[in-house]
Amino acid sequence: MNDYVLLRFAGDARVLVLGMRWHTILGSRLDQRARKKAREAKASHLAHAPGSEAVGVIRLNRADRRLADQLHSGALAFASDHRQGVVALRAELPDGRIWVVAAQAGKVLTHSDRVHDSAAGAQAALDGLMAHHGDELVILDAGPGDLGEASLPALLGEASNACRLQPCGWSMPAIPRPLVVAALGCVAAFLLRSGWDWYRHVDAGKTSAPPGVDPEAAWAQVYEAFRQRIRLHAESDGLAILGALAELPVELGGWGLSSAQCSRGMERGWACRARYGRVHRLATNASFLAVRPPGWSETWQPMDAVVARFAVADGGQALEPSRLRSRAEHDDKTITALQQILPLMSGATLGETVSVRLEPPRDGHGAALAAPPAMPAVSERPLALEGPLRSMFLIPGLLANQVEWRAVSLTVDAAAELSLNRSRLMAGMSGVLYARD
Repeated sequence: MNDYVLLRFAGDARVLVLGMRWHTILGSRLDQRARKKAREAKASHLAHAPGSEAVGVIRLNRADRRLADQLHSGALAFASDHRQGVVALRAELPDGRIWVVAAQAGKVLTHSDRVHDSAAGAQAALDGLMAHHGDELVILDAGPGDLGEASLPALLGEASNACRLQPCGWSMPAIPRPLVVAALGCVAAFLLRSGWDWYRHVDAGKTSAPPGVDPEAAWAQVYEAFRQRIRLHAESDGLAILGALAELPVELGGWGLSSAQCSRGMERGWACRARYGRVHRLATNASFLAVRPPGWSETWQPMDAVVARFAVADGGQALEPSRLRSRAEHDDKTITALQQILPLMSGATLGETVSVRLEPPRDGHGAALAAPPAMPAVSERPLALEGPLRSMFLIPGLLANQVEWRAVSLTVDAAAELSLNRSRLMAGMSGVLYARD
């Protein structure tokens, strides 16, 4: 459980953790069950998204535990960005090893999130996933410096507080309770005395930052980097990516479209992939290449399926707090507008609202600088919609410039029973809704 990898990227204090062990939990109070499962596994930390039936556990070594506040689960970040279908990622790490992770409907699959020493081991893991999930599985690739779809830097860019590792706490069931209470009492008395001695010798007027460090300027730099990283989409931006999926050829040279997904990478633009399968017995790779649109690149899997990759331009503007609605305005107007189109949707998920947490700048001594009171406060909540492609074009205009769409998908099911909220072309959109606190 401690054969993990910490992946760092320049310019970001956050660290991706790869190689956690994942378990399925069922029932109510999933957060409590997740913590219980982690303790049973004798883990030091866990990763668990609210409401998820999967929990990742890990035992960090003592040196890495000091970085716990900066550690984020790479598998959980990948799963949160792929809430539709079954998607696997094969990522080459800087040291030559290969990380394989898989998610189904936003849940990390057990026996994935593994770091393999060789390409053969990684391929064996992917073959096992393919044998279990068949044509539903979409496999993505990422190199150590890849800035395309599902790239490792992009995972860190999308990592939120929900992906942050949580301490498991500790327990000593084998030690008698009176002995534990007595030991804790002694420790508390020692800490109280030490704290009092320290307090008496601390200069109350001591500044937190040494000369030369401007807290407001340091925080302004952190906030500007966050603001530029977020791309809020106008109504036309959401319609444009939906239109790009709607215009995909249903058939190319005897190959039929089965699904498509688009995600936002580190670069400004959508990295998209469309999966086609052989539907005509005379279809060949050459017949597909002869008619496929220009600018596509293909990965063949292996004889009867192909994943075509292409890019779609992305608009979007940097986050501007003054243009965001307040939480109350979203509850009153935005959510009401979403509720009005729910009969046309097959599913909708709106997560809990949490304040955006920024990594604080440090002074010359390494201590975190307090945020200035005048800095704008912003909150976020995950949003996911699923339904017929035609219904997605009716997404309320009130979401314009309030939401960052991060993933869009399309699934083709020729045998689907048609209804108000079912179609042969089903789509999904997921992102983050921002609000002004």
